[in-house]
Amino acid sequence: MMISTAVRIVYQGEPGAYSEEAALVLFPGASTCGQRTFALAFDALQAASADVGVLPVENTLHGIVQQVNDLFWEMRGLRLVREYVHPIRHCLLGHAGSEVRRAISQPEALAQVRRYLEARHIDPVPFYDTAGAARQVAEHPEAGLAAVASRAAAERYELDILAAGIQDDDSNQTRFLVAERGEPGRPGAAQPGSKTSLCFVAAHRPGSLVEALQCFSTRGVNLTRLEARPIQDKPFEYRFFLDFQVADPALAEEALRALEATARDVRLFGTYPAFSRSVEP
Repeated sequence: MMISTAVRIVYQGEPGAYSEEAALVLFPGASTCGQRTFALAFDALQAASADVGVLPVENTLHGIVQQVNDLFWEMRGLRLVREYVHPIRHCLLGHAGSEVRRAISQPEALAQVRRYLEARHIDPVPFYDTAGAARQVAEHPEAGLAAVASRAAAERYELDILAAGIQDDDSNQTRFLVAERGEPGRPGAAQPGSKTSLCFVAAHRPGSLVEALQCFSTRGVNLTRLEARPIQDKPFEYRFFLDFQVADPALAEEALRALEATARDVRLFGTYPAFSRSVEP
């Protein structure tokens, strides 16, 4: 990895988005550039207009970020080099003295504050980004309109914090992965305690998924994530996104090679240090 202050970081969202918060925790003082969509963020990384992408892959309350996972499969020439788990503390942002009737935000954020909004009869309205929603409320004020976004977004766009910590569960966290251009690292060359991320398509025959997973279980390799995503041009067939721990690099490499020999298609995304709150990002 490069020195943090020299890194050009791309993320999805407006300035003040949680993705930018996570990026600046990982790379203090770095140059950041938000893109309106995840696809544009990936394009910027592939086109070398950014050095690093900080991308959310799953949330403790809402589950996987489907589009990001799909883009990892579609985009070639990228590797994962780091993970970070960022606490999410939503706020209701707007203008003091206005009775809130509608709240705009990214759909995942609205899902994470559903009970709060329902209890107050506030209608959720999907928007493309949390910080973008804050910017919209600041620049185009409407009676009864508020945004669900971060405290940093409130400060950036000079909005009042009408309520803080409105997430339905205080354990709300998002897992981010750091991607850069290059060849994905394999588990055999990693330090014990690392993680490996990949995606595979099982052979189209009975027992093929069990056979694929046994590549890991028979070697004592612990899976930390397994998600199925539909293959768009093959109805009711699926890709499987998988993360596993690298306790013993030799066994982890052996398991990966067994999967590569068994599955119909395997795409390795990278091997990287596992996040720990006891270690500084």
